[in-house]
Amino acid sequence: MVVREVHLSDADAICAINRDALGYDFSPEDTRAQLERIIKAPHIALFVAAEGADVLGYIQLCDYENTYHRPLKNLVTLATSPAHRRRGVARRLLEVGESWARADGAAGVRLVTGHNRVDAREFYAAHGYEVRKEQTNLIKWWDRAGSASR
Repeated sequence: MVVREVHLSDADAICAINRDALGYDFSPEDTRAQLERIIKAPHIALFVAAEGADVLGYIQLCDYENTYHRPLKNLVTLATSPAHRRRGVARRLLEVGESWARADGAAGVRLVTGHNRVDAREFYAAHGYEVRKEQTNLIKWWDRAGSASR
């Protein structure tokens, strides 16, 4: 297994991982478009764990800046294909992501995970992550014309 930066050709595999591991129904075309944006964006890291042409999992981190503490990185996504779980893939991806965060000057890594993702919460706790606070995750979407959608 190698961990490397993402390639646009990884889009279909990432789309499948998002669907199969996380339950997100996001089309391959939209996944590819998002990858194109992410690859070009500064201060975003997206690494994949791969064996040959097979993508086993991925991690995405980005800046998390605010006025009330030192710089952090936000762990946006860490996901492993269900077929490759319990092989150390997520652990290795987390190590690489944390190394990138340290090298980029972050004081730590923060993340949000759902209450229903018990395995994820246990995984992060086993790797030194502590619950800082419970919160509600809100979002407001715009339609393609820029109006708020309901």
